[in-house]
Amino acid sequence: MCYSAMVKAEVKKLGFVYKARVQLDMFEDLYTRKLDGSGEKTLRAMDHSFLESPKSIQEKRIRDLVLKFQDSEIKKSKTELNTQQLRLSHAEKALMAKTTKKALNDQRIATNKIEQLTQKIERLESNELTENDSRIYPGLYCPLIVHEQNERVLRPFRYQLRPKDQDLTFDRRFDGTYNARRDRLTEVFWWKQVFGRNHGILVIEAFYENVKRHDFENRALRKGETEENLILKFHPRSLREMTVPCIFDSNNAQDYTLHSFALITDEPNPEVAAAGHDRTPIIMKADYLDNWLIQEKDLSKYEQIFNDKQPTYFEHEVAA
Repeated sequence: MCYSAMVKAEVKKLGFVYKARVQLDMFEDLYTRKLDGSGEKTLRAMDHSFLESPKSIQEKRIRDLVLKFQDSEIKKSKTELNTQQLRLSHAEKALMAKTTKKALNDQRIATNKIEQLTQKIERLESNELTENDSRIYPGLYCPLIVHEQNERVLRPFRYQLRPKDQDLTFDRRFDGTYNARRDRLTEVFWWKQVFGRNHGILVIEAFYENVKRHDFENRALRKGETEENLILKFHPRSLREMTVPCIFDSNNAQDYTLHSFALITDEPNPEVAAAGHDRTPIIMKADYLDNWLIQEKDLSKYEQIFNDKQPTYFEHEVAA
């Protein structure tokens, strides 16, 4: 499965390049819910794209929502940091008098949390983006291109599909619904009810996969050896960005409509298989963009798009 992907998340630039109208109202709704405590998570690179040179009144409102949420997270993190620093101080004083299990445990937990909170605050206060700020994981929102009322539109979707007729527990019971296998699109009920109807395009620069070290090294697991996991970053040798076909659904189990998607994977490229992984996202040729986005009753036409994939050779490296 595609563990995560590095997404092109500059919203306005994506809209311009792919001739898609940016649905600012949907972005504003998402960031309003997030500020109100919905718990929804957004890609930081997408957040950051709204901070740069807002022009319309609506863009300025979105920028303000993003900044207010960042400020609230910084304040909460600093309050928690003070709490953990006090906890650490008490634990160290207690250890000077007597070594106890509780004091050692408090010292360990507080030290770890102080490090994590310090890093979080530094990241929130920085205007610099890192590679990780563009990586989507299941549960995060990012920009997706879809077709609606005779035009391409760009709006936020959650990476991890929840079917329209399922409640919130679906996400826990079926936590792998962020990737859809090409060979099961007409078999699994939550795929087949949207395949041929609800299609989107995710623009990525690279993808990441979990790989076992012994598979990566093309050898059997040694006697007594414990499996070790590696995260590999796969990036195309000759492409700056890739368009990946996706399927999506809309769910009304909450007091708002959840728009969520899954990207489609296929059998691995030979070089990906040689590195120890068994799936590869489908990389679609740009010429097929509208053919994929527009609803088609004849599903075999989509199979033709899958068969005529963009020739791509993936180089790889061990990710941090």
